[in-house]
Amino acid sequence: MNSCKTDDKSLRALIIFRETRDMDNLFAPILCEAIRLTGIDVRCSCKEFWESDTTYDIIHFQWPEEVVGWNCNDPNVIARLKERIDWWRSQGTHFVYTRHNICPSSANKIISRVYEIIETESDIVVHMGRYSLHEFTHGSPNDQNIIIPHPIYEYTYRENISIERARQYLKMPQNAFIVIAFGKFRNNKERRMTLNAFHKWNKSNKLLVAPRFYPFSRIKKYGCNFLKRWVSRIGFYLLIPLLNRWLNIHAGAKDEIIDNCDLPYYIAASDMVFIQRKDALNSAMVPLAFLYHKVVVGPNVGNIGELLYETSNPSFNPDDPLSIVKALEKGNLQTIWHKGERNYSYAMEHMNIKKIGKEYAQVYMNLANNK
Repeated sequence: MNSCKTDDKSLRALIIFRETRDMDNLFAPILCEAIRLTGIDVRCSCKEFWESDTTYDIIHFQWPEEVVGWNCNDPNVIARLKERIDWWRSQGTHFVYTRHNICPSSANKIISRVYEIIETESDIVVHMGRYSLHEFTHGSPNDQNIIIPHPIYEYTYRENISIERARQYLKMPQNAFIVIAFGKFRNNKERRMTLNAFHKWNKSNKLLVAPRFYPFSRIKKYGCNFLKRWVSRIGFYLLIPLLNRWLNIHAGAKDEIIDNCDLPYYIAASDMVFIQRKDALNSAMVPLAFLYHKVVVGPNVGNIGELLYETSNPSFNPDDPLSIVKALEKGNLQTIWHKGERNYSYAMEHMNIKKIGKEYAQVYMNLANNK
């Protein structure tokens, strides 16, 4: 795809994403800024989609859950969504959808239907890898489906942090081999997979860092279930320290979002990044790890496995414990060989935010010009 700066200041785009900056996923705001640099008038908002009568040339969906609410169970929202899309279409608006996830099997009927509507109504579906494209199109790609990689987050977080400084800041041992599993652990399967492999891995002085590992919470209300609330809080305040000592890991609770100021210190402090997913399409942790010159070990699933294979990072079968251990062993060797530097070079060439912003801008312009 050609990428060029547009002089068409009248082209207006709306990325459907919450307006607040208090969030743990910066993909949409960062993409918005990158596209804006090409000269396109673009903004992030959910409210605009539902309430505004302002004309937009492009409406860009990200996560379908962002459009209606992540736990939406209102059946009336389906008709409202269809009506709203029809209204925008009548104003000459075109729709783009970046496919971050496959509709979760655990999604309720409302969310599943929202996925179907957005996937079928979008003029262009953007995939972050060949796996997603072929899975979505059933092996028959067409002009409505294209590939634009997941961007790295340069200029977003502090990047010039030494491993020594990061460990000092986080009070982590300087001489440990630290493997970080970032992001929320979604279920006990991910917890068991990670712990079992880590303990079977014959590596001296290793330390697993998992900031959002445990299912306990000090903030979740659990409705009127007072017993569950107090059990969760007891787990948070008492069991986490005991389990960390017993399991010899450095882990926190899954609802404790890491501040964006602290996030780069966690990545910089690690020797290797572990992707703990058993079934996922994409992971923002791979490009983020590449930005910090880290080796990544992850599952051979979705676009994650495709990117790890393409960059020669170790991947594993998430249902085979021996495969995971072997991947950790290979990752250990690659850290010695400074594989992380090659990851950084690859990311800066293929996944830099300026390049990605231009590619999305070109998609917008082609649609607006009916190309």
